[in-house]
Amino acid sequence: MTRPNFIKLTDDQVQARKRRNVAIALGLVGFIVLVFIVTVTNLQRNTEARKAAEAAAAATLERADPALPAPVTVEGAPVSGPTP
Repeated sequence: MTRPNFIKLTDDQVQARKRRNVAIALGLVGFIVLVFIVTVTNLQRNTEARKAAEAAAAATLERADPALPAPVTVEGAPVSGPTP
């Protein structure tokens, strides 16, 4: 069986390959950081929108029938309406 004939790279070619690999790795890490930042930003925006919607719903309940007891809010829990 004959051995394959491999190409011997010069030192300049090896250095160029290493620089290219580092550039690709940095680009990949940058993309991952960008996706993470966009995800966290969207989560924060959605959380704020949910809190605003819950506050608006609670205000609507209070205006609909002032005789109803005020909704009980617990940090992190949804606003509960009156129980029948």
